[in-house]
Amino acid sequence: MKAKTIRVNRDSVCMGDDCFPHEKSLTIDEKMTMINLFEYLIDYIPTMYNVIWVIRSDKGICGYIITDDNGHSNIELVGNNFFIINTKISKIMCKYYHSSSFIWIDGQTGECINGYDESLTLLEKVKKENEEKLYNE
Repeated sequence: MKAKTIRVNRDSVCMGDDCFPHEKSLTIDEKMTMINLFEYLIDYIPTMYNVIWVIRSDKGICGYIITDDNGHSNIELVGNNFFIINTKISKIMCKYYHSSSFIWIDGQTGECINGYDESLTLLEKVKKENEEKLYNE
């Protein structure tokens, strides 16, 4: 049976969460698909409400884990549900966003600034933010 190891890491979610490393090694066998990986990641990331986790590999964005008001998670893959063993993925990073990720206060005027149009959903803002990052890299 073929297998490979990938490194998985995530953002810290609060100051106390910074005390310990989050990186883990995950052994991938030939039967593990992207959906299986995301199901593993749902257990790996902290339970949070109304956040979106962007799952990015060293080859690009793999998808999103979207949590609701009750902490339940939904998966949205970018691309197909392929077998991971057939890819060159070696690293996974999980970065989270919440509604205030796109709002800040202007230091001079005290005005509340929205980074994106308020009519966009949180997922639309997250996708737009990550598309812009990829474009600027």
